[in-house]
Amino acid sequence: MRKKKLNNKQLQEKQKQEDKRFRKFMIIRFSILFLFLGVILVFVTYWCDTKYAFRRYTLYGKRISGNLICMNSNRLTYHDSEEFTLNDGIFYACSENCRKTLTIHYDEIAYVADAYSGDTILKCDAIIGLKERGEPGLAYFMNAQNFKIYYEVEKSIDNQVICK
Repeated sequence: MRKKKLNNKQLQEKQKQEDKRFRKFMIIRFSILFLFLGVILVFVTYWCDTKYAFRRYTLYGKRISGNLICMNSNRLTYHDSEEFTLNDGIFYACSENCRKTLTIHYDEIAYVADAYSGDTILKCDAIIGLKERGEPGLAYFMNAQNFKIYYEVEKSIDNQVICK
């Protein structure tokens, strides 16, 4: 079988169509590339905020490590906290200013009420959790039993609200 020879006009038309397809293909590829780079740039720029938001939701109902909190402000922190020893206890502060405040006002700040039982406990001896899902506020517990009961009660309250 012989190939049909194309005249000059037909060749130009075919070349235009191929150029259109190629341009369309390149526009799509570069659009995807720029979108991907934009997402990466936003994620890298807001990495600290992303980790913080992730922690606020995923750490609810779990024990929180001391290096993620500030015992002066009773909040989850964006970054790792400093560990320091004060009156034979290990405390965590997010900055030098919080550390000084905790040292100066030790009697007012170092003691807190257990979130479940209401007993007064020393923060450095407490088990730490989040008060509410998605919020940075902390709850301190005297023991693992109070910790467990607190979150079971909160879970049952959440289930009742959802069912209504």
